[in-house]
Amino acid sequence: MKARAAARTVPLTGAAGESAVLERLIDWPLLARLGWDPGRGVFAPASGDAVFGFTECSRGGCDQVAATNRFALCYRCAGQWRRSAAGTSLGEFCQTAPEHAGKLADRLCLVCRSPGHQRPAHWQGLCGACVSSMGQRGQSLAEYINGDDRFGPAAPRSSFGCCKVTACRRWAAHGKPALCASHYVRWTREGRSGEDPPESWCARQRDYDADKRAAVLGDLTERARLEVLYGLQCRAQAERRTTLRVVQMVASLLRAGPAPSVFDVATGHIDDERRLFVAFIRDRVTLALATPETEAAKDDWDLRVFGRRGKGLHFGQIRQAWLKEAAKRWAAERLHTAEAAGHIERVVQNVGAFSQSLCRHRPDQGAEPAALSRTDVLAFLNDLAHLETAGRLSRHGRRSLLCGVAMFLREARALGLARPGGPLSGLPDDVAIAPGDRIRGQDADPAGESRALPQVVADQLLAPAALDLLETGHGTDVRAMVELQAEVGRRTGELCGLRWDCLAFDEVAGETGQMRAAPVLVHDMPKVSVRGYHLPIGADAAAIITAQQARVRARYPDTPATALALFPAPEKNPRGVKATSGDLLSGHFRIWVDSLPDLAGPGGEPYDRSSTTIYSWRHTYAQRHADSGTPVEVLAALMGHTRLTTTQIYYRVTHKRKRAAVDVLAALQVDRGADRTRPAVERLLDAEHARDAVGQVAVPFGTCAEPTNVKARGQACPFRHQCFGCTHFHTDPSFLPELRAHLARLLADTERLRAAAPELEDWARDQAIPSALETAAVRRIIDRCQQLLAGLPAAERAEVDEAIKVARRSRAQLDTTVPVQFLGVIGQPAPTLFPNVHREQRPADDT
Repeated sequence: MKARAAARTVPLTGAAGESAVLERLIDWPLLARLGWDPGRGVFAPASGDAVFGFTECSRGGCDQVAATNRFALCYRCAGQWRRSAAGTSLGEFCQTAPEHAGKLADRLCLVCRSPGHQRPAHWQGLCGACVSSMGQRGQSLAEYINGDDRFGPAAPRSSFGCCKVTACRRWAAHGKPALCASHYVRWTREGRSGEDPPESWCARQRDYDADKRAAVLGDLTERARLEVLYGLQCRAQAERRTTLRVVQMVASLLRAGPAPSVFDVATGHIDDERRLFVAFIRDRVTLALATPETEAAKDDWDLRVFGRRGKGLHFGQIRQAWLKEAAKRWAAERLHTAEAAGHIERVVQNVGAFSQSLCRHRPDQGAEPAALSRTDVLAFLNDLAHLETAGRLSRHGRRSLLCGVAMFLREARALGLARPGGPLSGLPDDVAIAPGDRIRGQDADPAGESRALPQVVADQLLAPAALDLLETGHGTDVRAMVELQAEVGRRTGELCGLRWDCLAFDEVAGETGQMRAAPVLVHDMPKVSVRGYHLPIGADAAAIITAQQARVRARYPDTPATALALFPAPEKNPRGVKATSGDLLSGHFRIWVDSLPDLAGPGGEPYDRSSTTIYSWRHTYAQRHADSGTPVEVLAALMGHTRLTTTQIYYRVTHKRKRAAVDVLAALQVDRGADRTRPAVERLLDAEHARDAVGQVAVPFGTCAEPTNVKARGQACPFRHQCFGCTHFHTDPSFLPELRAHLARLLADTERLRAAAPELEDWARDQAIPSALETAAVRRIIDRCQQLLAGLPAAERAEVDEAIKVARRSRAQLDTTVPVQFLGVIGQPAPTLFPNVHREQRPADDT
C-alpha cells in the first residue's frame, strides 16, 4: 500500500512546463476572494471563511485567535481563566481586561481611526501618543476625547501605515521604522544598527500571529508556491477544513529545506496535520499533471485521471508482460463505457489469478503466449477446484473467477489484441474458458424466506427506548435516518444522498373528491439511472424529514437551502453540502443493533440479529407492500427495479408457511351464500390438502371447484364467470381487499350509469346497471368475512392475520412467476360481470 501511495505522488519531469500548467489551472480570482495577496505574497483569509476561517478570542480586549476548545479562548486567556479565582464564570472572565493590554493589533485608537489617521490602540482604547497627551493634560478618557474647559476635543494624528514586516497585518505604532508595537520591541531588543537596514530585517521576520491569521508564501520558490496555492484551491473546492497554522508550518518546512517543490519535503519525521496536508498537495498536483496516456504506462492507475470514481486499477499482480499489456488495453476500453469501475477491477484481479496459475505450472512462467495450450487452462481450472475443496474459495468466487477470465479473453480477442503485433498475438484459440468449463451458481431457493424483518422485530427496533439509545450513542441524524429508512425503504446510498429540499407535495383527489396535498419524497436512483423520482410517503415520514430540515437549517444558516444535504457528513463538511456516507451509517447501525438487549422473534424465540443491517429495512418495506396486496408492477416501480424477477424476491413464502396458512383459513372459508363450508375443521388432512390443490382453480375473488373450469385451468367456465351466484365458488377473508374493491366498482358503476342521461336509453341503462342481487351478494360475503374475523379471540386473530399475509404473498408470488410474454396466453380472461351488455354488443351474425 505504501509503495502504491509513493507511486501516485512521484513528480513528473519538466518542472518549467509543469509550473506553467499549474499556473493555468489555478483559479486566481477564487484565491483572491479567499484572501491571497500576490503583491505581499500573503494568504490571509477572513475569519468567517468556511474552510480557512478562525475564531477570535471571546475575551474582550484580546486580539488573539481562539484555540480549538469549546470556550472560544486563546491559549493565553484559557490559562489565565484556569488560574483565576475559583467560581469565576466564563462570562465574568471574558468581561475582564487582558493582563497584556499592549497587544491590541486589530483595534484602532478611539481618536486616531479615520482614513489616513489609523493608529493601533495601546491602553484604554488610545494609541501611545494619545495616552501620553492625556497624561500630560491630567484628563480622564472622556475629557480627553470630548474636551473640557481647558482643552478642546482631541484631534487625530497622521497614520504611520501598516507594519513593514511582510507577514504582519497590524497598523504601525512607531514611525522610524514603521513597525507595530510587537515588532518594534523585537527591533529594539535585538539592537539593530545602521549596518542592517530595516528593510532587510523586516523581510526576515514573521508575524506573531502568522500561523493563525495568515500564511507567508512570497519567499518560497515559484514551483513550491504554485503547488501550495493549488492545494489551497483544491481544499476550498473540496471544503476540507484547513487551519492557517498548518499552512504556515508547511511553508516553513519548504523554506527551511530549502525545498524547490512539495515533493522534495522530507515528511518521515512528521506525524501530524502537516504530513496530511503535504500528502494532499502531492496527490492533487500529481492528478492535475497526469494524463490518460501517462497513467496508462503505470502499473497502478488512478481512476480519477480517466474521470471515474474508484479505488484504482492495479496491474502489478499480472506477471506476464503480454498479459499485462492486454489487460491494460482492455481496461482502457471498458473505462469509456458506463460499466462500474468495481467490476473492471474484479476482472483485472481474475486475470491476475490466471497469471499466477501460469507462473506455477509453466517452466517459462507463461512468458510466451504462443507456447500456451488447453493444458494450461485445465491447470487453472484444477487450481480453482482445489481452492474450493480446501475451503479457501467459495463456489460463488470460483464461478466469478471463471466468468471474469472468460469475458476478458473473449473481449480482448474482439478488440483485435490477438492480431499480429498485438499483445495476444500467437495465443492459441483453445486458450479460452469454454462454456462447458463454467460451473452453475448456487441459486437461492425461490420459496425460501425473505430477508425482511418480522414485524415483531421491527417493532422492537423502532421502540422509543431503542431509538433513544441510538440517538444517545450516535446522534440525532442517525436516528432520523433509521426511522426514515423504515418508512421509505430506499437503497442505502439513495437515503444518504437525499438533499434538503427532497420533500414535496403532489395534489391528489381525496375520498370525498376534493383535492388535497400528499407528501412525496423526491430523490435520485443512480443504480437504475432515474432522476427526481417521486415516491409517495406517509405523514410520519414527512414529519421526520421536516424535523431534520429544521435541524440542518439551524446548523448551517449561511448555506443556501438548495445546496444542503438532508443528512450532512459530520466531518470535513463546513457548509453542510456533503452527504454522509453509507458505510458510516451502516457502521453506526451495526454497533447499535449489537448493543440492544436480546430481540424476540415471532414465536418468542431469540432472534438472530447477525444478518440485520440497514438494508433490511428495504426488504421490510417491500415485504410490507407485498403483504398488503400491492401489484407486482407497482411495487417494482416503488423499489426502482427494472425486472419483475427482482421484485419477486420479496414475495418468498416457504411451503411450510403456505400449508399453515391454508389450514388456518380453511375454517373461515365461505360459499356464495356467505355460509361456512368447513365450520369444524382445525387442520386439513394431507389428502384433503391435495384434493384442494388439484380440485380447484383460482378465480378473481376466491376459488372455483367446477370440474370443467378446473380442467381448463379457469378458461372454460360454463356459467360465464358468474362467481357470486355459483355453488362451486368459495372464498375466505384473505380475499377481502379484492372483494371490497369490486363492491366499490359496482356501486360506482351503478351511480355513473344511472346518471348517464341522455347518453343511454332507459332500457340500455337498466341492462347496463349492475344487478342489485349481485351487489347484495358481494356485500353479504364481505360482512360475513368481517364477522368471522371479529368473532375470533385475540390470539387466534393474530394467527389468522399472519395467515392472510402469507396467503396473499403466496398468490402474488405465483403471479410473478408467470413470464410476461405468456400472461396473455395462459392467463384467465376477465370475468364478464355484465352479460346482458356483452350480449347486446356482439355482432348480428353471431346470434
